[in-house]
Amino acid sequence: MPASPDFPESDSQSSREETALGAFEHLLVFLLCLTLTVVPLVLHFVNPLLAIATQLALASCVVLFFTPYAPLVVVFALLFQNLFISMMSGFLVTKDDYNFVRGYNFFTTVVFWLWLFGHYALNWRSFSRMTNKLMVVCLIGFGLIGVYFLLGLTKSPAGAVVYLRNIITPLLVLQIFFLATLKRQIPMVPFFTILTVIVIVMGYIEMIDRRLWLDLTNGWTLWEFSNREAMLNLVADKSARTTGQYITGILDLMKVQLFNTPLLGDFRLIILRMNGPNGHAISYSYALMFLCILMLTNKRWYLALLMAPLVLFASAKGAIIMGLLAFCALVARKLFGAMFAIGSLAVVLVVYILLGVVTGLKIGDFHVLGFMGGVYNFIDYPFGNGIGDAGNLLTNFDKLDWSAFQHAGRTPVAMESAVGVLLHQMGFATFGLLAVYFWIALQVYKVSFVSRVNLHSLACFITITVVVNGIFQEEALFSPLSLGLIMGLNGYILGKFARSGEDL
Repeated sequence: MPASPDFPESDSQSSREETALGAFEHLLVFLLCLTLTVVPLVLHFVNPLLAIATQLALASCVVLFFTPYAPLVVVFALLFQNLFISMMSGFLVTKDDYNFVRGYNFFTTVVFWLWLFGHYALNWRSFSRMTNKLMVVCLIGFGLIGVYFLLGLTKSPAGAVVYLRNIITPLLVLQIFFLATLKRQIPMVPFFTILTVIVIVMGYIEMIDRRLWLDLTNGWTLWEFSNREAMLNLVADKSARTTGQYITGILDLMKVQLFNTPLLGDFRLIILRMNGPNGHAISYSYALMFLCILMLTNKRWYLALLMAPLVLFASAKGAIIMGLLAFCALVARKLFGAMFAIGSLAVVLVVYILLGVVTGLKIGDFHVLGFMGGVYNFIDYPFGNGIGDAGNLLTNFDKLDWSAFQHAGRTPVAMESAVGVLLHQMGFATFGLLAVYFWIALQVYKVSFVSRVNLHSLACFITITVVVNGIFQEEALFSPLSLGLIMGLNGYILGKFARSGEDL
């Protein structure tokens, strides 16, 4: 199998297209990204209705007149919006205000999708069989989510809205990349290379001098605002009494054991965990690993090498496991063929699940306890309780008795596990939604049989692995920077293939 030096065109073709793109177009792309990310945040503190109306107008203009750039705007907003919120955090008044402004990138994503899907729906007969098949499968996923969203609205409207965003975003991003690529394919390498350089520069500032990073981003104010309720409830004092770890300032909140696991035994290396421009360590780890994969498959290995320390200090096991298993499967494909590679990956993931659950129950791992809570909830009521009925975002962790949960071998309701939460919220429909993700991964793998591009195989492998990681993390499936970015890559690959006129 020939190497894949690009994303995902051939090397010479990529060079010609990058030259054609030109510096002006690069500047335009990042100007659009900044405008749609920053303007609504600034206007929100003037008048929220003005911010929403402006964002609706801006997003509509971009998707109508600069359609190929819409996916790039989505990626930029998902990665950097929280950085700009941090810079403006001095204007935040209430926690509801904070939660509201974080929803603007989702609003942008929805507006893009509505325009693109609306155009498709009006002209679906003119699209290829492959395109229509993909859209129908995605609609099945949307339908399952929609039914349980309506059920959740009757119980907890706020919770239903929060978890709707988390659950539906990967499919929205997939279709945005897919439909935009169908209209016009642009080279992705320049954008993601520049994005990677920006992430590396920011990452090294944060890693080398955390105080300077917090000064530059106004992070002190955001961290104080985010933890104000915990400080009022004397959570730090309670934690010190049970763990012996005293919280004396913001930096102490960032201290964790490397990889945050007791499996390392007496090797307790305490680090200042990195959170990245998006402000969340696990999501940041997945974004870094995603960019590493893109850079390695595009012969930009030096950028991937520079990101390795950032991945280490973001300290998320799931992202590292995803990258390692994907590259091992790629090696297996080169040595033994495509069917052996996908089959061996499936076997390894089954063993990974079994070992993870058994070991997690023995050591009282919170993620496994949360997953088992979802399994017990499913067995008790397999029809689902509605989106927003359980999960990390709706749980007050300060009041949980983890020692009692460890003794019981599960939590009372699902948490700390995306699959566990889905089993509680969507019941049997969970298997339908997960089947949609696996089906999409297999379609991309079929494309790799024709294209013989390494990145196409890796896209399939990381999709399957991150879905399995959802058993042990909420963020694996619910963070737009994990499954969301990966689905965007799948959408681009499938869109390019459908644009070529071939069928699967």
